[in-house]
This record gives sequence, structure tokens and C-alpha cells, in this order.
Amino acid sequence: MDLGFQIYVIFVTLSLIAMTIAYLLHRKEVKKLSSKINRLLVHSSHTFITTDFPSDDITEMVNELNNLLETYQEQINELQKKDNVVKETITNLAHDLRTPITAIRGYAQILLQSTELSAENLEAVKIINERIELLNQLLNQLFLYARLEAGELNFNTERIDINNVLRSVLVSFYQSFEAKGLEPLLAISEEPFIIEGDKNALIRIFSNVVSNAIVHGKSGYKISSFRETNKFIILFSNQTNDIENSDIEKIFERFYTTDKSRSKKTTGLGLSISKKLVEQMNGEISAKLDKNIFTIKIEFFTN
Repeated sequence: MDLGFQIYVIFVTLSLIAMTIAYLLHRKEVKKLSSKINRLLVHSSHTFITTDFPSDDITEMVNELNNLLETYQEQINELQKKDNVVKETITNLAHDLRTPITAIRGYAQILLQSTELSAENLEAVKIINERIELLNQLLNQLFLYARLEAGELNFNTERIDINNVLRSVLVSFYQSFEAKGLEPLLAISEEPFIIEGDKNALIRIFSNVVSNAIVHGKSGYKISSFRETNKFIILFSNQTNDIENSDIEKIFERFYTTDKSRSKKTTGLGLSISKKLVEQMNGEISAKLDKNIFTIKIEFFTN
């Protein structure tokens, strides 16, 4: 083997080694960059990606990624600003409406007690009073949501029996079910389901879910509770014609309602409030639609 050929073989070998090392270093650097990007996205960090790798293509890729991250952060900041404006508007609106509605409500009560009104006028006042009561309920939901969003709602944690609270809430809705000519099928466990939570919040959760079922449900109401390993499960189900599969992923969003005409006088806040309250008590809430059976599932972990 002559010297020239030996030099050629050595050159080729060294070139292959160099290419292999460069390839491995590139791979390693790309993996590092991928890991950095994942950390930035998970932790919503405002830092940018850096690299010390001496490669023009890697440097160019890092610069482009940083441009994308900068655009992403700007959009996130803008969305947060808009969200804060919405929250502040809701809070101010709720506060501003309470006083005049309370005053109107008071005058309506005075008129209802009047003996000088004709039967026709008295009936009109009764309708006005019903509308004011409905408006007051909607306002209370708006006010509660505003307090939740602002973090102003204090929880009084105590040991409570889920099943007892559920039964008392269902009793309070007896007339509403009766007015629809329907009776819910109940399968509530006799066993006490004890959790650490806020009783008033739990009442609100169940009330909102049941109220939503009455407004949007058609028939086939069923409420049940049972234990499952380390969880307490509460299910609310009913037949409905108002809800579609496309609604499920948005059902817990604020102001979302399947009643596009708003004829059913709801704020679209009930289930959103329930979700926030459930999560603040370390529980989970979900919804599903199987054919025309709509089900809301609430889970609380056992102590």
C-alpha cells in the first residue's frame, strides 16, 4: 500500500469520525433545545433559549425560536390584560346593579301589600316582582363569580357529609321538579360521605347543577352517589334535547349556554361557578353526552 493511499484512507476515516461527532453533537444540542422549550412552555417562563453550540444553523434556529417565544409571550400578556379587564368589569357591574335592584325589589314588595290596587294591577306587580327575583338571582350568580375570580371568597373548611347536603338541596328543588310533572330517580348512598370542605360552597355546587338540569333537561332525571376506591362519586343525569356533543368541551366555560336565544334566562355562569368551587375543594367535575343522556360527574377524594 503506497503512502498516498494510506494518507487518503486516514483522511477519509478522520472525515467520517468528524462527521459522526458533528452529527452526535447536533443531535445532543437539538435534544437540549427541545428540553428547554418544554420547560419554558410548562412553566410559562419569560426567559429565552440560549446555545453555545458553534453552528450557524443551530444559532439561526434558536433565534427563530426566540422570536416565536417572544410573540407567544406578547399574546399571553395581551390575553391576561383583556381577562383582567373582563373580571374588573364584572365586579364593578355586579356592585353597581345591587343597589338599584334592591330598591326596586323593596318598592315591589310594598305594592304587593297594597289594598288599593285593582286585581289587574296586582297581577302586573306580581309579574314585576317575579322578574325582579329572577334578575336578583342572576345578579347573585354574577356577584359570586366576580368574587371567585378576584379570590375574595373565603372558605370555611369543616367536616361535612356530602350525602346529607345533597339530600337537603334536592328537597329544596322539590317544587321545581313537581312543576315539570317529573320526579327524579334517587340512588343516594346511606353511608356518610365525609370530606373536608365548605358546606355553603357544596350547597352552591349541587344547586347550580340541579338548576341547570331542570332548565335544560327534558326527563329521565337521576341523581346518585356511591363510593369508588378512594373517591366519592356524585352523578346527575337527564335526557335533553338542548345539548350537543360540540357543547361538552365548553359546558363549564363562563357565560356559555346552549340556549342561544337566551330565552331561558340564564347567565351561563352556574356550571362555571360549580367547577371553580369543586376544584377549590380539591375535587373534579366533568360532563358527557351519551346519545341524549347528559351526565355531570363530581368526584371528591376520601380522607
